[in-house]
Order: sequence, then structure tokens, then C-alpha cells
Amino acid sequence: MFDSQLTPGGEPLRNRGRIYFLSWKKVLTEAGKLGHSRVSLPPGEAGGNSFNRGLDVTTQRKSRKSPSSRRSNAERREESMTIILDHAEAEFASKGYDGTTFVSVAEAAGVDAALMRYYFGDKEQLFAAVFRRRGPVVNALRVQALDAYRAATGGQGTLEGLLEAFTRPGFEFGMLSEGHRNYAAIVAFVNSSRGTMHALMSEVFDEVSRVLIDDMQRLMPEVPRETLYWGYHFLTGAFTFSLGQTGRIDRISGGSVSSEDFAGIADRLPAFVAAGIRSLAAR
Repeated sequence: MFDSQLTPGGEPLRNRGRIYFLSWKKVLTEAGKLGHSRVSLPPGEAGGNSFNRGLDVTTQRKSRKSPSSRRSNAERREESMTIILDHAEAEFASKGYDGTTFVSVAEAAGVDAALMRYYFGDKEQLFAAVFRRRGPVVNALRVQALDAYRAATGGQGTLEGLLEAFTRPGFEFGMLSEGHRNYAAIVAFVNSSRGTMHALMSEVFDEVSRVLIDDMQRLMPEVPRETLYWGYHFLTGAFTFSLGQTGRIDRISGGSVSSEDFAGIADRLPAFVAAGIRSLAAR
């Protein structure tokens, strides 16, 4: 269903003769908003926006424009793609995958549907592009937080601290803007889906999840690996459900608790999950 050729690290997706790239400049920009100045571009990406290589292959070969003109075209292309992805993200978050159409996104973005098809092919590929766009930023922030916690504690920290390093960046990321909250809701939807759509979750987030599980194993070497997998399973369920902002707890609590309180959730979730993992380990 979903083409998995575009990887979180900015590898190309080849579709109908065109090559698309993730913009690692956005990793730096959005990480900077959270105060994570040490997040850096991956090897080979320094010095530019990867969308400037996202032109049609045949167009690149035929173009005789000056370098400044090509950069200008690339900037216009990125702007168009960003507008489309922003509106698609909002549509998918509010209407769900089935309720969103290519036409509705085109109308919301104020662009011709033919331009969207040129860039993204069809709705499935558009959804995949939306999902893949922000994931690398979250992963970069998580890896940095885990590395920093490991270095600060000499690998002898607490389970609560380790879980906070993994989860808090996701909640902080969701608080940056309405678009980031929309992305959080989409992650929640994908994580609760079956089949080929869930392959997107694995593609984007499995690697950093394994880093967390490895860190938990180093911290709790006596605990069977299977128990830690179950612990992660329950963690990701609670974590992504919280990202969904369903409003259910708002109604149950009569408004005293809000599902949109990402800061409050980030403060409470690590202790809740850590207690559960310890309980499993003690069985």
C-alpha cells in the first residue's frame, strides 16, 4: 500500500522519474525551537537544503539556468511542497485517512490537484510523505536526549529518567505549533493501525525504539529481554494514545484533566510506565 523507498535519513524516493528528499534543514530549525542546538545534519547533508536536489531528473539534465536560478526554483518547489504537506497534515489529523481526499487537500492548500499528483502521485504517497516529514526530527531529538542522559549518568541512571529522555522530546515537539499537534495525532492513528500502513511506523521509528530497549537492558541486565519488549509495547501504547488528543479524559474528568496537556503527560508518563515495567520484572 505505502511505498517505503523514502527513508527517515533523507534517502530518495523514486517515483515516476522524480526524486524526493526530506529536508534536514527542518531538523535543525525545529530542533532549535526546542533549544537543542547540538542536533546536526547527517553526513553529506551539510551546507544546504536537501530539497534542492528534488527536481525532476530529466529537468536537471536539460536545465541550463544559472546556479542562482536553480536555487530559486528549488526554494519555490520546497515552498509549494511545504504548503501542500501542511494542509494535508491538518486534513488527515482532523478527518482521518479515509475522510481525506486528494481534492480536499488541494482545495485547502489552494493548489491544483495536478501539481499535487506531480509531487506526490496519489493519496497513499501523500500520506506517507506527511508521516515521514517530521519523524526524523523527533528521532534526532530523542537520540540526542538518550545520548545526553547516558553520558550524564554514566549509564547508571534510573528507569524513569531513561523513559523521560525518550518520551519528553515527542511531547515538546507536539507543543511547537498546531501543525506539530496534528502530526502527533497522525502518529497515534498510524500506531493503532494494522497491515501495510503500520509499516510506516516501523520504517520511521523502529530504530530509535531499539536504542531505548538496548538502554533499558543495560540498566536492568537481570531482566529478560522479552519483559522489556512487553514494557516497550505498553509504553508505546500509552505514549501514542496520549499523542492522539482524543478528548475522552476531558469528558470523563469533567474538564479537570485535558488530553491536550502534553506537559502534564510528559511529567507523569515515565513514572507510570517505569512502575509497570518493574512490576512485570518482579513476576
